[in-house]
Amino acid sequence: MPSMSMLGVKSLLLLLVLAAADHVILKPKDAKTQKMLVIIPGGKVPSEHYRQTGLAIQDALAQQGESDLWVVIPSVFQKLCIISCVSKSLCSPLHNTVEAALNLAVEQGWKRQAKDMWLAGHSLGATCANVLFQAYLSASPYSGLIVMGGYVDEGGQFDLVHYPVPVLTLNVELDGGLARPGKISTWWRQFRQIRNSSGNDTALRSKPVVVLPHLNHSNFCPGFDVAGDLRAEVPQAEATRLIADTVAAFLTLHMNASQQSQAKALQMLESQVDWTEQLMTPYLKAQDWERDAMNHSVSSEGASPFCALAQRTLAGLDHKDDQRLEVLDGFHISSPNLEHCHPNWTVEEGSDEVRLLVRSCSHTNYYADLSNTGKFTAALEIGCKLLAATRIEQQLKVKAAQNHLPCSEMNKMAVHLAERLALSSTLKRYQATGRKWCFLPDSPSVAGPMWVFHDRLQLHENSSCMSVQSPAMLTDVNAEIYPGIHYCKVLSPARALDWMMTDSLKPGSRTMEVVV
Repeated sequence: MPSMSMLGVKSLLLLLVLAAADHVILKPKDAKTQKMLVIIPGGKVPSEHYRQTGLAIQDALAQQGESDLWVVIPSVFQKLCIISCVSKSLCSPLHNTVEAALNLAVEQGWKRQAKDMWLAGHSLGATCANVLFQAYLSASPYSGLIVMGGYVDEGGQFDLVHYPVPVLTLNVELDGGLARPGKISTWWRQFRQIRNSSGNDTALRSKPVVVLPHLNHSNFCPGFDVAGDLRAEVPQAEATRLIADTVAAFLTLHMNASQQSQAKALQMLESQVDWTEQLMTPYLKAQDWERDAMNHSVSSEGASPFCALAQRTLAGLDHKDDQRLEVLDGFHISSPNLEHCHPNWTVEEGSDEVRLLVRSCSHTNYYADLSNTGKFTAALEIGCKLLAATRIEQQLKVKAAQNHLPCSEMNKMAVHLAERLALSSTLKRYQATGRKWCFLPDSPSVAGPMWVFHDRLQLHENSSCMSVQSPAMLTDVNAEIYPGIHYCKVLSPARALDWMMTDSLKPGSRTMEVVV
């Protein structure tokens, strides 16, 4: 006789399948086709809200005169697919739900052919689709994957570079959540890696990463407004058509279409990827200010271009004296190594003038990103251990042209860099509707170890701005302990640009941002 626990497990599995009874089955006009697209809904989104998207994808393919498509949108338990697919080893409930939906399609005339089955998902559904694919990889049920408002693994054998089947990563410019452009930079870098190693044509066909302009996260599920999303800048009908055309173009490249249809599809994806590159390149350049891993002039772990610039800026020298100052930064991945690094200098006495070489120390702290669930890829803060302006004045035997600057000026510099790098449309939108920055006076740190391990850059969001405050430590050149130093934890230009592109466009609240 089966145990009660076994009966309980079986009952739960049955409940998970039966509770998802409202599956959406979209039958193609051409009943002969066996091509199938399964779309896993996003969190709390009823499957019915993807009907319009599914129909639009069918129409986009049909208009090309090359193919038709079945679309199945399973209704998942509690409208949260993650309950049914917690991990690769615990994904059978979602698999069974999908199979139940596919069986309904069979009853309507669909004949299963593995090579013609594609898996897609939106938002949380994209995460579940990624895990479901991995869980049943050995059975090879799907020819490829489409993640909308989502992404695949960040690293390992199922990151974009190593994914074993074609993947379309389809996201939007005005996503207010986890699939914001700053987050998608991770997979954009991976796409560039594929393009560099395999060529543009292969990258576009197999692993395109597309960010659609002016659309928001909710545009994938018409009629359902995702909490925390940004406002779309196009009508829903236009957004649906653009999403459908993009998915159809990707599928066309893998469905034995004519050369003419494939060339047209490839041209469309190439145009979209070109725009994506315009949006993402400024963000990648902003991230590059945090750390240059290839600069080993001082440290084997690289250098921070931003800290080097901060040192030169804080010195406040006029143009002539600035020519006699050289700054080399040494980056340290771990906080303990930063603690033991101290800025130092070398004076070079020439026949005509004194030159000064300064070696600064740097480090970055990042936001928590447990299991790829974090919002931000930009550094939480850049830590710079610098020489005080008074020490540089002393060694160069000059008087600075500017008054001695606080760390807060470096936060302003980060924002100015972000504004200078931003795509023109990003900057225009931010200047018109975005909440700006409020720069607070530095917060003094009592000791070096406290500055390194405890004190953090403070970001507080309110209805009018994002305020930023730097932990700082400044000593006199005659101090007994570490004289003539200036420690600053400052804003990353990439974090400033992420704010410009996404969260500044929200109405805002008076809650404090978590900075752990």
